[in-house]
Amino acid sequence: MLYIKKEPGKQLYFQIYEYYRNNILSGQIAENTLLPSTRHLADELSVSRTTVDTAYQQLLAEGYIYSVPKSGYYVSHVAHIKPAEASPSFRAEDDTAKEDRIYIEGIRYNFQYGRLSSDTFPYSLWKKLTNKVILEMDPAHITAYNSRTGEAAFKEEIARYIYSSRGVSCNADDIVIGSSLLTIISLICQLFQGTIKSVAIEDPCYDTARSFFINHGYDIYPIPLTDDGPDVQKLADTDARLVYITPSHQFPSGKVMSVNQRIRILQWAEENNAFIIEDDYDSEYRYDSKPLPSLQSLDHANRVIYTNTFSKSLAPALRTSFMALPPQLKELYDMKFSNYNCTVPLLTQLTLTRFMAEGHWVRHLRKIALINRKKHDHLVRQITEQLGPFVKIHGNNAGLHLLLSVDNGMDEADLVAAAGAKGVRVYPISHYYANRPAESNCVLLGFGALSHDDITEGVRLLREAWS
Repeated sequence: MLYIKKEPGKQLYFQIYEYYRNNILSGQIAENTLLPSTRHLADELSVSRTTVDTAYQQLLAEGYIYSVPKSGYYVSHVAHIKPAEASPSFRAEDDTAKEDRIYIEGIRYNFQYGRLSSDTFPYSLWKKLTNKVILEMDPAHITAYNSRTGEAAFKEEIARYIYSSRGVSCNADDIVIGSSLLTIISLICQLFQGTIKSVAIEDPCYDTARSFFINHGYDIYPIPLTDDGPDVQKLADTDARLVYITPSHQFPSGKVMSVNQRIRILQWAEENNAFIIEDDYDSEYRYDSKPLPSLQSLDHANRVIYTNTFSKSLAPALRTSFMALPPQLKELYDMKFSNYNCTVPLLTQLTLTRFMAEGHWVRHLRKIALINRKKHDHLVRQITEQLGPFVKIHGNNAGLHLLLSVDNGMDEADLVAAAGAKGVRVYPISHYYANRPAESNCVLLGFGALSHDDITEGVRLLREAWS
């Protein structure tokens, strides 16, 4: 028996359609059965005749019924199958990774890495620039596919910026814009597929990047770190012709690759016809000296693929990163990806272009670098004063995080759990290793999203948790 229920979001005609569709598919209504007339069914269900006719027309269009002039609608020959569930769930779970969640139940002070304080984003200015872009944009661009590798004006601004700030020498046309570093890494993986089968990575390193290489079918060679950076001799012992590194601020250790080590790894790349992916992810933050020049600035053999992101300096939600390819690889990119389109929305690109061209970007960097330097110094001071001699700080004076080794008899898991019991979230580092250490007493503390008062109270609670 067909009943009509007035349910939010479920139109009356669809309930009629769904009833007959499901019964026809299951065989409950036999082939060539005459359906009730639209007038009769409308009267029976107390709905309009138009509602019934709309349902029948949908069934007719999909082939469930056929029409016989002056006779009515009959059930078609349809293979009997179990119909889909009639009541799907429209509720989605929040699948944000735990380490990326803004709010965690029971946690008051979250030393999360990679986040910036919400008051550092230039909301009013961004809204103003976005409105200008919308008003001045050619409407035809909204309804069309646009640039393949990124808007020309945006790439020109990026090329100027990375040359003046990082010493990166490249043509604007060699730049490719992508929606996150992981999109960039995926493109690089596809670029070398069929020619390079293995990639070397620092160990430890950014674990999501490692997963991307593995998921694209590459063999992985983890290269242990020395005080100067990845062990180049260990690298030379592999057959890898691609290496992923973070030379200006190694993640997560915070080590800085020495000039001699940079030269050795460039020599390795030239001698082995290999390429280096330089991830310069938070190079804007250097607290005890000027930012170091990029590895690419020393490269005279076109062996470095330079990558960077706006996530650590402006906002991760903008999903905007880029790479500068050596000329021979850009030529290969244009050949292999001629039918790809840029994955960053046009509006975001044009707003960022204006943001940079009008000088707001440089001013923003100065401001945010000063803010985070003060937070960094405050965190180091609080750790030194409150946690004392049983902790050691690693990888400070740069970036948005530091490592803390804690010599109190607790291992990594114990340290994280004890802190959590006090309402403080710190982060393990063992999952950043391909070859995990048997023991670890280190945790990662990010500070970009915390206020000075939060840092003070968070460290005080860590003292209680770990004492």
